[in-house]
Amino acid sequence: MPRNSHRTLTTFDEVVEELGGTGELGRLVEQDSAAVCNWRRRRGRFPPKYFPVMMDELNKRGCDAPLDLWGFYKRDMADAA
Repeated sequence: MPRNSHRTLTTFDEVVEELGGTGELGRLVEQDSAAVCNWRRRRGRFPPKYFPVMMDELNKRGCDAPLDLWGFYKRDMADAA
């Protein structure tokens, strides 16, 4: 798939892979790769405080990911009516 097309990443592992693996993601958020591995093992989610920097980088790559990968709850707009 071309890098400039929009893609939605749906899993923890897809986000990690897109951002270059545990080492590159760790550098992006100023953590070591062991921390990234611990997030996967303990929670399967990213710490919410890293959402802005990670989403910015994903958007630069033409990607996005659901909020629940960071533990955020997204209310369905149909529920709001």
